[in-house]
Amino acid sequence: MKRFIVLGVLALVALSAYAYAAKKPGHVDYKEYKLDNGLRVILSEDRSVPIAAVNIWYHVGSAHEEEGRSGFAHLFEHMMFEGSENVEKREHSNLIQRAGGNYNGTTNQDRTLYFEIVPANQLNLVLWLEADRMRSLKITTENFENQRNAVKEERLMRIDNQPYGAAFLTVDTLSYDFKPYSHTVIGKMVDLDAAEAGDVQRFFDNYYSPSNAVLVIVGDIDMKKTMKMVEKYFGEIPAGRVVPPISGVENPHAAERRKVIDDKNANVPAIFMNYMIPPHAHEDTPALDLLSNILTDGESSRLYQRLVKKEEAAVAVFGGTDSRRGPSVFRFVAASNVGVDIGTCESLIYEELDRLKTEGIASEELEKAKKQFRTDFIQSRETVMNKAEALQHYAFYHDDLSAINKDIDEYMAVTQDDIIRIAKKYFTQENRTVVIANPASRADS
Repeated sequence: MKRFIVLGVLALVALSAYAYAAKKPGHVDYKEYKLDNGLRVILSEDRSVPIAAVNIWYHVGSAHEEEGRSGFAHLFEHMMFEGSENVEKREHSNLIQRAGGNYNGTTNQDRTLYFEIVPANQLNLVLWLEADRMRSLKITTENFENQRNAVKEERLMRIDNQPYGAAFLTVDTLSYDFKPYSHTVIGKMVDLDAAEAGDVQRFFDNYYSPSNAVLVIVGDIDMKKTMKMVEKYFGEIPAGRVVPPISGVENPHAAERRKVIDDKNANVPAIFMNYMIPPHAHEDTPALDLLSNILTDGESSRLYQRLVKKEEAAVAVFGGTDSRRGPSVFRFVAASNVGVDIGTCESLIYEELDRLKTEGIASEELEKAKKQFRTDFIQSRETVMNKAEALQHYAFYHDDLSAINKDIDEYMAVTQDDIIRIAKKYFTQENRTVVIANPASRADS
């Protein structure tokens, strides 16, 4: 009898250990399915607070824009708030705010997202609003002209009249031969001026459809009721065309790319440096992300300690991986201290990269990076909005959504040898693009 009791206790211990392993910190439970029209739906219940986050990604970004129509995806992000068949101009915003929620949208190279965070009892309002503009956006010449002017003004304020704005854009466009990424998200003024309302309608018809979107809902929800609401509001929207993913590679570069520009808004010179790295789904990404932590994350990072603290050559240094669905970049940015030549900052960055390749890193340094990554990983899933973003990320950038609960193991498995290997592989002279931004008054220095 005692033997059976002992075995029973051991079985319970084993089951408890299994449950703990299956529910690691940061674990996200979810349900995934598709509507008949192709809309991919992901639901996750979180009853910690009585709110719900609705997050919808359309798989269209600046990489999908036609020649001569740069900035269109970002322009369209603005257009989506201009009203639809049953929603007046700016009413989307007003309804969300009156319901006690908030909202926004963003665009990058690969996708355009829209989100709302509302009290859970207002979920039906959000779903109705999102479905109405997916089905029947109002695309008029007046709305188009208003938002084109708004985007042009945004470019003037955030890029053209900001220190180093042009340098940020230049280093990215100079880095890429891969055509989808060879122009900027914000777009060119000449392309925005050349656009017409008919172009906007075609863009909407091509990309803003259920078959090209993922809807994520996280929060204090009832699964069955939420599934019925999703079907009610989205189920009858026509599927639209299936948009193939952006494909292609960045061919190896034969030599360093370099450019010097004048910046009328800058007070001190700055350097912008990109190294080409693979798409986010590549097996080297965990090591690259940890290396980003080691080199550029915070005041204890190698580059901050060397350039800012020890040498006092720079007033700021930062960087890290800019991971995309296609070819990506690992960037470094440094602004020189007053009276210090920007070439000094550049040389110090190369010295630190070379030291990394030859000396490697101590086990303690790698463990510190892993602990920081793990902390950030867990904390980034503490809110319903962050969980929704994580689910979207893994649905889009990974082949398997279940990686959301397994990806951390890939990071924890990175070794010191992995760090040295990828440093030698990617931090090479021919693989980098360098842009120097000089204050206009010192352009000839």
